[in-house]
Amino acid sequence: MNLKNSKFYKRIQELRNFSKEKVRKDRENRTRVSRALKMAITEQPCSDREWFSSEHSPSPPPVQAISPRRRVKAYRHPKKKAAGKPMGNLFTDYRLNGGQCSDRKSPTPGLRASAEAKLQGFIQLNNKRYRVECPTRVVASPGVSLNPERSSDTKSTICVSNSRYTMIGKISKTLGFKLVKESKLWNIFWSDSFPGVELFKNMKRFQQINHFPGMIEICRKDLLSRNLNRMLKIYPFDYKIFPRTWMLPADYGDAMNYALTHKRTFILKPDSGAQGRGIWLTNELKSIGPHDRLICQTYIHRPLLIDGYKFDLRVYTLITSVDPLRIFVYNEGLARFATNKYVEPTPGNSNDLYMHLTNYSVNKRNSHYELCDNDDCGSKRKLSAINNWMRRHNYDVNEFWTNVDDVIIKTVLSAWPVLKHNYHACFPGHDKIQACFEILGFDILVDWKLKPYILEVNHSPSFHTNEQVDREVKRPLIRDTLNLVSTGLVDKRQILREDRKRVKQRLLKTRGEPAGPRPRVNGGSASKAKIDTNLGNPEGLANGNPNKISAETEEEGALARQVAWEDSHMGNFRRIMPPPDASKADYYTRFFGQTNQVSIFAETAASKKREDLARKMRLQIEEKKAKQEQMLNARPKRARLLPRAVREKNRMTLFRMKENWAPGFISDAEERLRHTWLHTRTESIRTLKITENIYTSLYETGHLTNTDMIVYPHLYHNLINGFDIRRLHP
Repeated sequence: MNLKNSKFYKRIQELRNFSKEKVRKDRENRTRVSRALKMAITEQPCSDREWFSSEHSPSPPPVQAISPRRRVKAYRHPKKKAAGKPMGNLFTDYRLNGGQCSDRKSPTPGLRASAEAKLQGFIQLNNKRYRVECPTRVVASPGVSLNPERSSDTKSTICVSNSRYTMIGKISKTLGFKLVKESKLWNIFWSDSFPGVELFKNMKRFQQINHFPGMIEICRKDLLSRNLNRMLKIYPFDYKIFPRTWMLPADYGDAMNYALTHKRTFILKPDSGAQGRGIWLTNELKSIGPHDRLICQTYIHRPLLIDGYKFDLRVYTLITSVDPLRIFVYNEGLARFATNKYVEPTPGNSNDLYMHLTNYSVNKRNSHYELCDNDDCGSKRKLSAINNWMRRHNYDVNEFWTNVDDVIIKTVLSAWPVLKHNYHACFPGHDKIQACFEILGFDILVDWKLKPYILEVNHSPSFHTNEQVDREVKRPLIRDTLNLVSTGLVDKRQILREDRKRVKQRLLKTRGEPAGPRPRVNGGSASKAKIDTNLGNPEGLANGNPNKISAETEEEGALARQVAWEDSHMGNFRRIMPPPDASKADYYTRFFGQTNQVSIFAETAASKKREDLARKMRLQIEEKKAKQEQMLNARPKRARLLPRAVREKNRMTLFRMKENWAPGFISDAEERLRHTWLHTRTESIRTLKITENIYTSLYETGHLTNTDMIVYPHLYHNLINGFDIRRLHP
C-alpha cells in the first residue's frame, strides 16, 4: 500500500499547510504592529504604502504576495555609498554652521516640513550658545512617494540578564528592543549592581550602560556624608540641605561635643546598609562604642505629617551625561508612609521603627500596613496625590518642587569632579553618544516648614511592582527612560566598520591619512577652538588645522544631536540641569569650581582621628602579614632544655590546673534536691500565672511574635476570642 495516497497522509499535509499559513499571517501581523510602534517612537514616517493616509498615498504598484520582511526591502531605495557617512540615523545629521545646527542635505523635493513639526531652541553649553532645529516628522505632499532612509538595518538590542526585574525586559520588547545575552553586541546593558571595570573597558562606541563609574560617591551613606560635609565647609550658606551628620569613629569627638551642648535625638545607621537594616534612635551617644562604624545624624523631630503619619518622597532622577551635566527628574514618584501615627521621639517610643522609619521593607511587615487603590489613602501613594494634598492645604507646589530640584542638583554636584574624571578615564573613545545613563532614587524628607532634606541616594532603586501604585509609576518611568536614551542616534554597523578599519590601519601601518584620536562627546571642555557666542564662527579658522577644526565641529554636532533628541523625547521627565532659567544657571556655575578638596579637613580633630585609625589599621595588617610569613617560613627548631627547677614548677602548675578542671562528685541527695527545687519553681509559675501575664502584656502592646503564637496556641486563641487568660482556671 502506498502511504502517500492514503487519506491519513493527505489529512496530515492539509493540517501542515494550514498551520504554516497561520504562522505566516501571525508573523505578518506582528511585524506590521512592531514597525508601526517603532516609527511612532522614532518619529519617522513609514515607507510602506499601507501606513499612508488615503489622501496622501501614492498609487501603489502591483505587488505580489510576499512576506513582511521582503515587503520593506522591495520599497527601500538602493544604498548610496558615501565616505564617512552612516546610512541614515533616526535623527537628522547635524553640523555646526554659523552657530546653527542645520541639516547637511536639502530635503527631498516635493516634501514640505510644517512649522509645528520642527523643534527649535537655543542650547547653552559651557558659555556657548547654539540653535538647534530638529524636524520631528515630515509630511508628504499629495502625489509624492515618501521613502526616507532607514537608521539601521539591525534592531536595537538590550541585555537584561543581570537584572532581576522582569518588567524591564517586557517593556523593552514593547518598544522594539531585542533581548540578547551579555556575550552579544548589545546596545543597552541593564544591570542592578555596579559592573566591573573590565565591562567598561570592552564597551563599543555604540553601547550604553545604566551606571556611571564613580556614582558610589553619593550612593553610599558614608561617602555621601563626606561629600556633603565637604561642600558645606566650602559653601556654608548654600549646602544646608541635609541633617547634621557625623561619620563614626572618625568624628566621634565632634559628635560627643555636640551632644553635650544640644539635647537632641540622634539616628544611627550602618555606613553601607540598605532597606532600613541596623537603624536605631538614641538620646545618649555615650552608649556608642568609640570604634563602631556608623553614620550619626540629628533626627528631624518635626516632619511634615499627612493624616498624622510621617512620610518621605522617592524622587526618580535620570542622569544622561556628566560632561556636560544633564539631569532629568520624573514628574511622578512614590510617597512612603510609616504605619504607626507619629509622636515625637521619647525614650519610651524610640524603639518603634514603624513610627520613625518610612522604609517600605520595614513597614510592610506591620499588620497596620494599608493597601489602597485610591490616591488619598494607603501606606504608599503617588507624588500627584501629595501635590493635590498640598494644594488643598494652600501650599505652593511649584516652589516646593523647585527646592527639591535644588537639593538634587547640589547633591550630584558634590561628586561631580569624581564622576567627570572616572567617565573620561573609562570611556576615552565614545564620540557618538554618551556611554552611560543612570536612574537614581533620591529619598527626600520634608519638615513642617516644607523644607526638603536629602536622606540617601539609591543607585539601583527597586522596580518591583507588588502594588497597583508601583505599576502606575514604574512602568511609565522605564518606558520614558528607554525613549529618552539616545541609542537611536548611532549606526552599529557603521561604527563596527570604522573600528575594524582603524585597527587594520594600525596593525598594517598603511600609508595615508592616519587615524587620529577620536573626540569625546562632552560640553566642549576638550575643544580647543573658540566659538563666538553671538556669531558662532571659530576663531583662527584660516590659520588653524582644518582636520582638527573639523573634528571639533563633529564633536559639537554629536552633542547637539543628543541634546535635541533628549529635549524632544522627555515624556514625563523635566530637565533641571542645565536649568531653563539663566539666573539659576549662573548660580550653579560656581559649584563646579571645587578646589582644594583634600585640604578642607586638614589639621582638624576629625582628620587627626582618621590618621590615627588609619595608622593603627595599617600596623595591625602589617603585624598579621608578618605572623603569617613567619608561620610559613618557620623551620622546626630543637627545644631548648629548661632548668630542672623551672620544669618542676611548670609541671606542678599544670597538675593544679587539671585538678581544677576535673568535675566534682555529685551525690544522689543533691540531685533529688535540685529536682525538688525545679518542681517548686514550675508550680510557682503555674499558680501565679506568670506566663499568662507576660503573654497578655505582649499581646496588648503588639509585640507578640509568630514564635509565641506557635509555642502557646491555646493562649493565643483565648485572647483572640476575648477571654482573659489571667482569670481562667488551669
